[in-house]
Amino acid sequence: MFKPAERSTLYKEVTEQMLLAIKNGVWKVGDKIPSEMELAEKFQVGRNCIREATKSLAVSGILEARPGQGTFVSPVALRKIMAYELFDYMNEERAWIELMQVRAALEGDLAYLAAERATPEDIKKLEEIIARSVKQNGKYHPLDQEHLLVHSDFHEAIAEIAGNNFALKLLKSIKSEINEHRKKYWAFDEKVWEKMIRAHKQIVEYIANREPEKARHLMRKHLMESIEDYKKLKENSK
Repeated sequence: MFKPAERSTLYKEVTEQMLLAIKNGVWKVGDKIPSEMELAEKFQVGRNCIREATKSLAVSGILEARPGQGTFVSPVALRKIMAYELFDYMNEERAWIELMQVRAALEGDLAYLAAERATPEDIKKLEEIIARSVKQNGKYHPLDQEHLLVHSDFHEAIAEIAGNNFALKLLKSIKSEINEHRKKYWAFDEKVWEKMIRAHKQIVEYIANREPEKARHLMRKHLMESIEDYKKLKENSK
């Protein structure tokens, strides 16, 4: 089952093989895993490497250490592995494009629901979020941390207004990853990010005017255009 780890990628390879042991049922839920010494011998690495890999998986909830007993496979290990692999995958370039495609479908429908359910207080909240992207002299904020928060708060507020708790929890669970990807926007020129804010304003108008189909269409268009804008940026930077 186990093979010696390559010296250049010890920690990562050991961790991946331990995950594979759980996924393939070599280590089942509730099983006690071998000791540090045993694993070090199997992987032909130092005990510190094993300790780091085990600690990482324990922090992720995949393993659990029981004082005086050893380390065991967590009852929620398989679910945690899926989340672990998802977040690891999101660091890949293609994952950002796929994430935006999923967001376009999901958040388009959330905008639709928001247009059906929004109260005057909800509209005011959205308008206040958008106002934060504009300086006192009428100029848009540069692409800085505050601008990133404006985008995050805007999309999260629409999910809240839509009233779909599952969608809201899903978006919040990957909020930090989405915000990391949003930093790609900082390389856009002024026209691109001004277009984004204009889209935000128009979406709010559609929600306020109870025009759900238009709100859904523009939200999808807004998110899908981010993909095309980024592709153009990448192409121009070559």
